[in-house]
Amino acid sequence: MADQKIFAGPRLRRLRNARGLTQTAMAEGLGISPSYLNLIERNQRPLTVQLILKLASVYKVDPHELQGEARGSVAALKEVFGDPLLAGELPGDQELIDLAETAPNASAAMIKLFRAYREQAERLSDLN
Repeated sequence: MADQKIFAGPRLRRLRNARGLTQTAMAEGLGISPSYLNLIERNQRPLTVQLILKLASVYKVDPHELQGEARGSVAALKEVFGDPLLAGELPGDQELIDLAETAPNASAAMIKLFRAYREQAERLSDLN
């Protein structure tokens, strides 16, 4: 984890919001400035190992949760945007990562909708 920069701003923001904390309150709990927390939440700064350990101890967060699960969503989003219906619309990897991390529920809904669309298209094809 020390060699890898972890940009987990959206996950950290969701964690803070789930606990009903303001940026100022969370920053105080972590011993950092609210402006620094704001930079982290906007992915302008990575989480440091010290900050990850502090999050784990103060907010009982599993450090692995902060590394995210965007990889699987990114692969599924590539499949969605790779469909011929969306030919030429494939966003770059970073854009897909940003989408998966900043809007995980919207990403999951888009993937679910695409899979339902594909399943219906296959059923229709089988009827013909």
